[in-house]
Amino acid sequence: MAQTTAQVTQSCGQVEISTNVDCSSWYDASGEVQSVTGMDQTRMSGEAYTLLGDVALLGGGKREPIELEFAIVYTETDAEVYERVRTLFELPGYCGFPFCVRWSPRGGNAGDEQLTTYLGVLTGFSYPPLDASSGGVIMGAFTVKTAYITTAIISS
Repeated sequence: MAQTTAQVTQSCGQVEISTNVDCSSWYDASGEVQSVTGMDQTRMSGEAYTLLGDVALLGGGKREPIELEFAIVYTETDAEVYERVRTLFELPGYCGFPFCVRWSPRGGNAGDEQLTTYLGVLTGFSYPPLDASSGGVIMGAFTVKTAYITTAIISS
């Protein structure tokens, strides 16, 4: 088999967030998101042993939720992702209001794949740290827990 030539780099993606109940309007957060991590999903499993035999009897179950972490640039601009997410996270009575995220590894153009969380819950938020010995950009983060991720091809 020949070596692939269809590789995709990690640095040209698109990330969008939606903070409305039905996840119908999207904000392009690509200019403020640095990375997305936590992509591994596991499936429940279990084992039992009997008095006879030397190995376990195995069983498999349902897929477990995924916790995705989004590293974001800290800004104090209300319209940007840090303030949008912080406002929702601190909202009294938030109680699991749906929070959706979608991203496209190749950049979000027609024909690219797009991954979308299914009615995620905003479970974590990182406030800005300070370090007097650094000249780097201040980063924050948010975590979304979702039951699963769907993958689709962007049509237009």
